[in-house]
Amino acid sequence: MTQLTPFGAPATVGVRVGAFSVDAALVVIVSVAASLLASPVLGAAVAAEALLGLWILQARRGLTPGALLFGLRTARVEAPVVPGAGRAFVRGLLVVMGGVVLLAGAWVVVASAAFDKSGRRRSWADRAAGTVLLAVPRGKQAPDADEPRVLSEPTVQRTGASREPLRMDASAAALPLAPAWDAPIIAIEAPSVAGERPATVAPEPSAPAPTAPARTPGVGRAQLLVVFDTGQREQFDLPAAVNFGRAPVADQPNDVLISVDDPDRLISKTHLRLEHDGETAWVTDAGSTNGSELIDDDGTVHVLRPGSRTLLEEGTRVRLSERVFTLSRLIGGPV
Repeated sequence: MTQLTPFGAPATVGVRVGAFSVDAALVVIVSVAASLLASPVLGAAVAAEALLGLWILQARRGLTPGALLFGLRTARVEAPVVPGAGRAFVRGLLVVMGGVVLLAGAWVVVASAAFDKSGRRRSWADRAAGTVLLAVPRGKQAPDADEPRVLSEPTVQRTGASREPLRMDASAAALPLAPAWDAPIIAIEAPSVAGERPATVAPEPSAPAPTAPARTPGVGRAQLLVVFDTGQREQFDLPAAVNFGRAPVADQPNDVLISVDDPDRLISKTHLRLEHDGETAWVTDAGSTNGSELIDDDGTVHVLRPGSRTLLEEGTRVRLSERVFTLSRLIGGPV
């Protein structure tokens, strides 16, 4: 029986073999062309460079040209995150070794997923590297799309020992970013007596409605400091709703947008949303490609489900793909 992972359905053996055949054909074509046009030595060098390129794509994107053609993606077995250099190297090395021992041995290693009794269809290379090959649904909108996303109905869960879901009342459904003003005072007429004009009670003068405070950092206001492991620092007033990403877009007019330094382009354009009402923080993965995680003080990792609004405990670190940040609540002006 096929076992569905929390991140998708395992790829079938036939599709796996087809995707690998495409990758192998590309390597053979470019190496043979280089050998015929120049020399066998150049052909061997080109083949090595092609294998290096496949390794880099597998490590950083979780896919190869064949996987992209067949709608497949390689991820870590425990989280919807790209394999990384180490796991991709182990996975590819075992396949190459199978081809060195016997030319068809590489296809045997790939097809060994049929012998996985766990139902996850993991090949010998996948089991050694701690990876799984998943089928990506066709027609699914890419999480890096520029237009604002519509997330699924949020669920609330608390990290920690119990991790039991919490009930979310109406007040927690949306964080107020502006105070509610008092209702206007209405003039009231006193009861009339026969033969007398009704007396009118004049309304008390009401103070002009205050204007909404500016969102620029100010002295004496509660602020939030975000510090990344790269040294990037961001500070803004509370309460606030923040979208993090490589090139984030706003969901609401007053959203704070923070562009995360990401030379490797592993972070989605809009990766994660943070909501902070001045006392409590909530985070929601915005359907990112490489996932988001919460890291407790003891090192325990909790993978965020896309669209799941999760309470952020004090002292918990947040990981966006390979970037990690911490939060600090401040009172006063900019630091």
